Amino acid sequence: MPSDRKGSAKRASAQQRIAEKRAAEALARAHALRRRRAIVGGVVAAVLVAVAVVVLVVVQTRRTTTSATAPVPGNSVAGGAAFQVGQASAPVTVDLYEDFQCPTCKAFEQLTGPTVAQLVSDGSIKVNYRPIAILDRFSSTEYSTRALNAAAVVADSAGVDAFLTFHGLLFANQPAENSSGLSDDQLIAFAKQAGASGSTVESRILARYYGDWTKKVTDEASRTGLQGTPTIRIDGKDLPVQQATPDGFTAAVKAAANG
Repeated sequence: MPSDRKGSAKRASAQQRIAEKRAAEALARAHALRRRRAIVGGVVAAVLVAVAVVVLVVVQTRRTTTSATAPVPGNSVAGGAAFQVGQASAPVTVDLYEDFQCPTCKAFEQLTGPTVAQLVSDGSIKVNYRPIAILDRFSSTEYSTRALNAAAVVADSAGVDAFLTFHGLLFANQPAENSSGLSDDQLIAFAKQAGASGSTVESRILARYYGDWTKKVTDEASRTGLQGTPTIRIDGKDLPVQQATPDGFTAAVKAAANG
């Protein structure tokens, strides 16, 4: 029996190492992709400029159509744009911008999420989770927006701990890009699993109750110079994605704490 337990422990450890390696590779691929995009030229660059203009037009349109009286989820901070985890007195503030459809965000959560949680637990950091919806084009059902709306419903209904659980469930069950994404029924089921249930939760997920809010926080994030997701800001300084490993994140937090 002891040998069986040792064997199981070794297999679990090996599986953990494999998962961490895959997550690190995903972060590395994302960094390489960003570098390739940064050095494109000629016609491709012209196309990107045209796309940027289209995106700007879309953003401007959203800004003019978002209601000033749109509901804002409860249990939020930063004017309703974030959900804060950790002690308010923590010496370092981390602002984490993620899209629930973003594969690199999932890789970051798998690889570095436990380190983030540990640093929150020991009082070293507080984290402002700032989910946004920029990847609707990679879903046939605007999954990024639907997932973000559902996350806001969970936070409003059941608090930040429930939001954090729901956040983890969405990344653990992230649908493939260019798919229909998780259905509203699946989002409702995960909300219930996270601790948010009832007719109000269900109706607000189905109706995209926080739809205008999702546009507002996404637009506001775009004005801060975001280059993509995840964007990890430690006391206002962006952490390069290739450094978003447990060691890299910890080192950046220590540097911020030491001024």
